[in-house]
Amino acid sequence: MEEPLVSVVVPTFNSAAIIEECLESIKAQTYPRIEVIVVDSFSSDGTDRIAERYGRVFSFGKDPKQKNVFGAPYQRNFGVSQATGELVYIVDSDMRLTPDVVRSGVELVIGGADAVIVPEASYGEGFWARCRALEKECYNRMDRSRTDAARFVRKAVWDALGGLDASLGGGDDWDFQARLDRGGYKTMKMAPAVRHYEGRLTLRKQIRKKFVYGKTALKYFEKHAHDKGGLVAQYSFLRVDFLKNLGVLARQPVCAVGVFILKTVEYSAALAGMICSRLFPEPIRIQGGDREVADRGTP
Repeated sequence: MEEPLVSVVVPTFNSAAIIEECLESIKAQTYPRIEVIVVDSFSSDGTDRIAERYGRVFSFGKDPKQKNVFGAPYQRNFGVSQATGELVYIVDSDMRLTPDVVRSGVELVIGGADAVIVPEASYGEGFWARCRALEKECYNRMDRSRTDAARFVRKAVWDALGGLDASLGGGDDWDFQARLDRGGYKTMKMAPAVRHYEGRLTLRKQIRKKFVYGKTALKYFEKHAHDKGGLVAQYSFLRVDFLKNLGVLARQPVCAVGVFILKTVEYSAALAGMICSRLFPEPIRIQGGDREVADRGTP
């Protein structure tokens, strides 16, 4: 029996400094049947020209003039709509895949999974990046964390669920996982197999990011109001992941304090984003979708 084709979808925007390392890690996979689909949101730094060497590149996404709008879910949905594989895997441009991650995902699906959670080990420069790495370690040690969401999925399942709810912004992956669970689809979690590059993480950078996420958070709360316990578990300041990994936190006490400072700053920024979304609603503008930049075929 022929191995299933895996469509790896990578949304990008001005990612020239990091996209090549991401795509090289996909190219280096031990699993042979992979197609790469890059959905670029009108980058101005040559991201698309770099990506053309690795796979198909489409121009599609939010209006670049909209600075405080999270548009990646639209790119992800569009990328999957162009996929020809039986399996799809959503990868961000700041991720670096270990060589066997795609093969491991395929094996889990062949073994009965409909979707696979691929944990990310965070790394970067500076103190706050070390704090983020410690935070992610706590999540990854859990058999199933409320922060987990599948990105490796049977395409038939993705289509049956209607893909991501792009209107939820940063909550699109959690919402998709909730719909997988409600639909009775089997989700499995592999060992950490992706390195997520945070760069030089700063509080200012996180404030900007979480402010944007906060602008759509109320929509997520409204959609999942029926699951109050789940919302509390996901958004609680003292997540069970931390409580069950106190020994991990205790080994790095300074970074552990940093984790809680980081979460305080992020929650405050998200709250500001929620308030802003009520006072100054900003409908997202999507462009493109009909122009393929390049098609290098399936490797």
